[in-house]
Amino acid sequence: MAFQVTMPQMGYDMTEGSINRWLVAEGDQVERGDIIASIATEKADIDIEAYASGIMRKILVAPGITVPVGGAIAVIGDPDEPLDDLTGPAAEPAAEAAPSGDGEAEPTARARADEGAEAAPVEELPAAVSAEPAPAAAPTTSVVTPGTRVKASPLARTRARELGIELSRVHGTGPDGRVTGEDVEAVARSGGVAAVASTPTGSVVPIDPTDPSEPVKVSRMREAIARRMTEANSTIPHFYLSTEVDMEKLMRLRQELNDLGDPGLPRFSVTDFIVRAMALTLQRYQQLNAAYVGGGLRRFFSSNIALAVAVPDGLVAPTLRSCESLTFAELARRAHDLALRAKSNRLRPEEMAGAHTAISNLGMFGISQFGAIVTPGQGSVLAVGQVRQVPVARDGQLAVGPVMEMTLSIDHRVTDGAQGAEALGYLRWCLEHPTACLV
Repeated sequence: MAFQVTMPQMGYDMTEGSINRWLVAEGDQVERGDIIASIATEKADIDIEAYASGIMRKILVAPGITVPVGGAIAVIGDPDEPLDDLTGPAAEPAAEAAPSGDGEAEPTARARADEGAEAAPVEELPAAVSAEPAPAAAPTTSVVTPGTRVKASPLARTRARELGIELSRVHGTGPDGRVTGEDVEAVARSGGVAAVASTPTGSVVPIDPTDPSEPVKVSRMREAIARRMTEANSTIPHFYLSTEVDMEKLMRLRQELNDLGDPGLPRFSVTDFIVRAMALTLQRYQQLNAAYVGGGLRRFFSSNIALAVAVPDGLVAPTLRSCESLTFAELARRAHDLALRAKSNRLRPEEMAGAHTAISNLGMFGISQFGAIVTPGQGSVLAVGQVRQVPVARDGQLAVGPVMEMTLSIDHRVTDGAQGAEALGYLRWCLEHPTACLV
């Protein structure tokens, strides 16, 4: 039985992705679990696995083409099975798509033959902030009267929103006057009213022509970070709780475990203890293991924790699921594996979603204390600083010992200060009594 391979969802806010490369060709035999393609999303580059066995009958999307979440990208089936029901006009072969000036794939006449179907979805959008029109690129361009609704590609929609550009004032150079990402960029480069940047307060800052500068091409990941952090900072009512942790026992226990030299054990890190302690805290203080999603508050049963991992173009936060049910050694193995694969763009879609909280550790960069922003769809985030040798009081005597500062950012819709303080206090207790992390 033939089935469609579709663009996977990686997080609630992902709307589209694009193909990096196909690892199989039409006519190849594929088995369930085989990696068949690499895709680029707003969060990371990931591999797609075949979830059934069969012949790669048809590749519907060429590398570089943007596809909405759930959109068909290929068909796998039996050698002689008819594919008419699975390959409609909106899923024409890759060869039928021609690239536009901004690198997006624009549909050809054949792809648009049936009811104006296009290779990428076009959304009717209302006008936004005023912008001066860019010079027409060709006689076939068109401009829409302000106040009317506009045909625009997903990339154009995203760039217009970020740059504060009114789509109805942009000349569309795509088929049927469709506004492309390059059309929006052209308006921004013209230095007109449209070339502005939104500040967190919603005001706009014009470009100073006397200040030497140049536009920087923004990656898909950086666009996603900008959009999601703006959303988080403006829609989530944060409050912050900070505490200091005596790390003497934990550092001693960590050294003893690593000195065992057991080949069956991983090399344990401070982050491994923090993840375990957070998993125990979420189980004990369930009001923290929650998120305000779908217009209401939801409480979760498993401790699903995202780990922020720095990559060259930003950061990704793969999810460790059901941490409370893992042994300490297994949790450490999975955490190390996720971090390694995150840095080499080998994460799977399901590993990029489902977190209830997150941990961001900047201690390795010499940062002693900071506050992090709660990701939409989660209820909290723990920011961890470096372990520092500082003067401490022990048994009435002044000594030098290892101390770590951490700040818990919480969505105030999820819980309140007193409950958050109790949870953070228990998290600190687990780290100061690290054998609790081993049982």
